[in-house]
Amino acid sequence: MENQIYVASKHDLEQLIDNAVGKAFTRVNNNNGKNTFDIMNVEQVSEFLNLAIATIYDKTSKNMIPHKKHGKKLYFIRAEIEKWILDGSVKTSEEIDVEAMDYILNKSGK
Repeated sequence: MENQIYVASKHDLEQLIDNAVGKAFTRVNNNNGKNTFDIMNVEQVSEFLNLAIATIYDKTSKNMIPHKKHGKKLYFIRAEIEKWILDGSVKTSEEIDVEAMDYILNKSGK
């Protein structure tokens, strides 16, 4: 195998490191057989949620998505992301109507 030199930008190098760390975490989590966290990086969360990386950064800066930050690196726990998705349920029109009726009946009775 011959040695090759690659030129990469700082951003490309950070992504390469983030991907390698994410894969290492995944391997450790899958091989231990213990109750460990499945940790994802920005790229993995972007792919998992089918959202642009810029959107993930925007949501983290606005604290709209659960994340962990160590230095400049962002990490996401899969279970927290899945819970975040499930917690985003939208009420049906029927549920809203029932709540509105309950509010009106309770308000007029006071």
